[in-house]
Amino acid sequence: MTIDLAFNFRGALRFTYKSLFKSRGTNYRLTLKRLGVLLIAYPAYLFLELVTWAGFLMDEVLFPDYRDVEIREPVYIVGNPRSGTTFLQRLLARDETTFNSMRTWEMLLAPSITMRKVFWWLSRLDRRLGNPAHRLLGMLEESWQEDNVVHRIAIRAPEEDEYLLIHIFSSLKIWLYVAMVDEAAPYTYFDSQMPEDEKERIIEFYKRCVQRHLYAHGDRDRHYLAKNPHFSPMVDTLYEHLPGAKIIYLTRNPLDMIPSYISLKENEWQLLGNPVEEYASREYVLDMAKHWYTYPLERLEQAPEDSYIIVNFEDLVTSARETVGEIYDRFGLELSPAFNEILRQAAERARDHESEHEYSLREMGLTREQIVTQYQAVFERFGFDTRGEQ
Repeated sequence: MTIDLAFNFRGALRFTYKSLFKSRGTNYRLTLKRLGVLLIAYPAYLFLELVTWAGFLMDEVLFPDYRDVEIREPVYIVGNPRSGTTFLQRLLARDETTFNSMRTWEMLLAPSITMRKVFWWLSRLDRRLGNPAHRLLGMLEESWQEDNVVHRIAIRAPEEDEYLLIHIFSSLKIWLYVAMVDEAAPYTYFDSQMPEDEKERIIEFYKRCVQRHLYAHGDRDRHYLAKNPHFSPMVDTLYEHLPGAKIIYLTRNPLDMIPSYISLKENEWQLLGNPVEEYASREYVLDMAKHWYTYPLERLEQAPEDSYIIVNFEDLVTSARETVGEIYDRFGLELSPAFNEILRQAAERARDHESEHEYSLREMGLTREQIVTQYQAVFERFGFDTRGEQ
């Protein structure tokens, strides 16, 4: 029996030290609000990880064969945040004969096979009792989403499986959620700046989690489907450690993507603390997005044509049916009549959808000219509208 203890203890200790003793004058300063968040988060995280790693240990005893599961031609949706990755993942995930995606509850609460089976047993018990827990969960989700117009998270819906890396304290999400952008560089420029031994530790843990997921579902035929904007700077790592991987790169006009993501970060930082200034993520987002607009494409262009496809956000929204058809053709997948009808209905809803997420470049201290100048190569490559006349 072996178990890979991949937890990043040094990162967790550094996070704690900086939070408690080095936060003065930073965007993660230790105010009463921030202290309250930490007092809630630490016990919850400790309990979660004790349960999670106990489950991992039991997997090695009860289900050691999971390590033999082949991750066959997984499909990854990457690109800058706020570029339609969630929409595309949840759309493709509805083709359940072709794809298998991980749900939010599976990656956060039950990444182990053991805990997955415990939750499934509890779910069956709930159904026998008339689904009281199911209804309560639905009401809680509905209540949570009422005021959340930026990114709707549902515990039973497919989500980005980078959340798995929270269990080893090795996720860009951790540092960005808490405004510690000074710790974000190795993850933001993963392929070029993350040390090789750290790459190996992170990607091997991630692969074990995907193998566990496929084993638990008894799934050897469908393609594993994941969307992770934060995997954009690790395209080379994906190709190297997951042979046969297929990558969908989504791109969106920087005049929409940049302010939308800054707004998202502002909501998170204000929720979890008291930044010293408004829209304090601005400089980080501008630098990060420029790398994620360029590096993945440079790497993808070196890969076989049938291993990647570049998708424009506007094409996805206005012509979802045709765009998904192009993805299937590129990857040699079969588009069933049933899923084709789902696509037709989804395309109609996408064309009629109006986002409730509002933001202003001026409030963020940005101008249209600044973004167009900084991302000139992106505008030229994709023919994005610079909106000079507006």
